[in-house]
Amino acid sequence: MTAPTHQRPTRVAIVGAGFIAEFHLEILRATSGVEVVAVCDADLARAQSAARRHGVPKAVTKLSELEALRIDVAHVLVPPALHVPVARELLNLRIGVFVEKPLALSAADAAELGALAKARNVPLAVNHNAVFHPAFERLLARVRAGEIGRVEHVRVCLAVPLRQLDAGDFSHWMFREPRNIVFEQAPHPFAQVVELVGGPLEVHSHALMSRELQPGQLFHERWVVAGRGERGGVELYFHFGAAFTRSTIEVLGSDGSLEADLAHNLVAGEEKTLYLDFWNSFLAGWRRGGELRSSARRALVSYLKLTLGLGPREDAFFAGMRGSIRAFHAALAARAELPADARKGEAVLRWCEQATSWVRANRASASELPPAGPVRQGEVVVLGGTGFIGKRVIAKLLERNVPVTAVVRRAHSLPPFLLDAARDGRVRLVRGSLEDPGSLGPALEGARCVMQLATGNGSSWEAVERAMVQGSVAVAEQCLAHKVERFLFASTIAALYLGGHEPHARTDSVETDPQPDGRSLYARGKIATERALFELHRAHGLPLVVLRPGIVVGRGTALQHSGLGLWVRDNHCVGWGHGDTPLPLVWVDDVAEALVLAALHDGPELHGKALNLAAKVPLTARETVAELRRASGRALHFHPRSLALSQSMEIGKWLVKKAGRRKDASFPSYRDLASRALTVPLACDLARTVLGWKPVEERERFLALAVRPMAAPQSDTPAS
Repeated sequence: MTAPTHQRPTRVAIVGAGFIAEFHLEILRATSGVEVVAVCDADLARAQSAARRHGVPKAVTKLSELEALRIDVAHVLVPPALHVPVARELLNLRIGVFVEKPLALSAADAAELGALAKARNVPLAVNHNAVFHPAFERLLARVRAGEIGRVEHVRVCLAVPLRQLDAGDFSHWMFREPRNIVFEQAPHPFAQVVELVGGPLEVHSHALMSRELQPGQLFHERWVVAGRGERGGVELYFHFGAAFTRSTIEVLGSDGSLEADLAHNLVAGEEKTLYLDFWNSFLAGWRRGGELRSSARRALVSYLKLTLGLGPREDAFFAGMRGSIRAFHAALAARAELPADARKGEAVLRWCEQATSWVRANRASASELPPAGPVRQGEVVVLGGTGFIGKRVIAKLLERNVPVTAVVRRAHSLPPFLLDAARDGRVRLVRGSLEDPGSLGPALEGARCVMQLATGNGSSWEAVERAMVQGSVAVAEQCLAHKVERFLFASTIAALYLGGHEPHARTDSVETDPQPDGRSLYARGKIATERALFELHRAHGLPLVVLRPGIVVGRGTALQHSGLGLWVRDNHCVGWGHGDTPLPLVWVDDVAEALVLAALHDGPELHGKALNLAAKVPLTARETVAELRRASGRALHFHPRSLALSQSMEIGKWLVKKAGRRKDASFPSYRDLASRALTVPLACDLARTVLGWKPVEERERFLALAVRPMAAPQSDTPAS
């Protein structure tokens, strides 16, 4: 393979500017001998944003543009289904490739890419970062040093939570087919297995527990895999979506054993001794405890050094990513064997393939939208119609025989009721998004009302402003051009300031928090969006109605709702205060009903108004968590904490960060903390008096319809 000469650094491009790109860019920026020249993404705005944040000179949208930039290696960080076509195109351009795991979705494709890279004489490797996990590196070094003799068997436990599963976001690639979850999560332990015992000779696997996420979309959440590798046996237990995290790998040898706790970065082992059994047993526990204490101290010291600015970032995930990326570039510069080449990538995929060989494809996986029917006058157009609230809104509109157009970002994993309605002509499905307002033109033809329910969130103010604020404004401007009769914007009570102890309830005022800079990104985005839309109403007559739901609960809501408090663990909730103030809770179906009533309401009296949506249910955060504990059987705990103590702790963290010269050391906002306490009650008069809205407010009925279903397994049905 070719490699860059020592006279100049390796010229690198990032292909795919999503979440994982942030880690690659941060690590590459601090890696000697490497120069990141370009960020490539089909979304130019996203590529430009990533390039600006990390000081990368070029942002492009096409792989062909990288050739003129004399790129040596591209880090391919696109979704797994695109790994092969993107890598193939780059290799044909004679650009080396470093692919996020998995290298491909089949061993055959991995072998094909390996052959192509060899023919083009360019490097090809895969980011098996789990091999560089600090605890696994220590374990592997001791195994290779012969500490436990000949490796005979490897046991793996991987029990991990899945945020998307908890949130009911079943559109992610790993849920589209039952086998995908293994190709998404299991390459990590399989890459470690390959280092210890090589590729698979024989594999048997079985699903211990499965469920339907939605009709026709099967998900195998617990697996057991047993196999014979080239140099030893293997057992693996997978629990995808576990409530309790456990990630371990144990190596049994002829003369001892070693175990790495990857979740806590701990390693301990046991060897044979010359002593009698009783003393040997004592030494085994004593030495193992000592090793665990030593590993724990090492992890604690690393964290404190980072926090105080005395050492680099050493959390296990980041350290593994850094080790993998730097090992690849070091080998490339030295013209040495790559640490995870196509051959190892192929071996990992053979483990994945054989573990999933029995899995059948989903019977309901749409890759294309059904053909859109003709435009109908008087349609209600819904953006965000596949979301938690949106799908219920569409279901209620269909119950009233209202013609609906749903704007969707992607075709796969649409709710079955929506696909059925599209096939029989009750719903028009149009592909589009806030990030591409120009795509919405076909959806707005014939629209009477447009409902903007899409979130448009982001991890930086720049991203939130582009997606939520500018995206919503662009849609509103198109509504003006199409003479739409009503534009509904789903905001949130987070746009208001609800801290302090005002004697009167917060009314349905259009005024938002006058100090948005002291609020969270999400709240700040909603505030800025409301202000921009109301300005369009005043200046150009936008027929705007804003609805601000309170704490929305119901089936499909994660137990760990941030409206209840700060969930420091998935079963430990620290209150925004003492948790003894009644919350502005509201059932999700009641929110959907209010949106539908507002969309269909005759007359302009609501235009330029904001409507609060909360029920008068006498439930506090403490009581709600207790009810969820009873309904779920989980060991859920609510910890009351005064705002003063919470703020003091946040200031303490800030002082430590400042001492360590951390760039993310922004002073904690007491205003945002106080507003989250929701001590000011809400008045919701307009929805009740003008729309005739009647939310569920009787305590026991609310618990049965809205709170207890949060404890049930998540589904994607349109109604509770």
